[in-house]
Amino acid sequence: MAPGIKITPHPDQHKIASKLVTLGNSLDVSFSGELFRFINPTYSKAADIVDGRGALHASGRWHVRGAARLSYTAMTPHTALAETLAHVNYYSLPQAKALPRVLVALRLQARRVLDLRDGHVRKTLRLSADTIQTLDWRADNQNGREAVTQAWGGAFASAGFEAVIVPSAADATGSNVLVYPENLKPGSHFESAAPVEWPGK
Repeated sequence: MAPGIKITPHPDQHKIASKLVTLGNSLDVSFSGELFRFINPTYSKAADIVDGRGALHASGRWHVRGAARLSYTAMTPHTALAETLAHVNYYSLPQAKALPRVLVALRLQARRVLDLRDGHVRKTLRLSADTIQTLDWRADNQNGREAVTQAWGGAFASAGFEAVIVPSAADATGSNVLVYPENLKPGSHFESAAPVEWPGK
């Protein structure tokens, strides 16, 4: 999203938020496992990797810039790489523009998680797999509109979800995990599994 473009909230924003409030905790699942990200080496400190600040500076499929802290992670290194290259592939830029990147492993343990890989969950929310994986959110933003996936992402944050598992738009067989670090509850944690250590430092 270009800095000068003003984004108009999605017309269903309040309806989406209300739906999540009505559902309460009925769709919650827990998650405990390892996740992956390719990160810019400049932000390779353990705290930087998991604080979600990047979402305050640039928009993504599930958020509008500045709305809330959010960390995009992947369930496999393969999916993490596909997501890293998604931006340059979309604009037909050289893949070298997305590099260098460092692959990091993360650990997440959370009790309030929504799993959008589950067809029953998607049907309950009326959020299709096609919308999740093929919606052109960049085009919506360029036209000054909040994408419906971004409206859902904001509603997930406001509803207090710690994380949301979503089918990947960059890897047809992969899944991503959206982590809302500010929503983590007592007993939950999101941390680097192995801190990046640069030779000579």
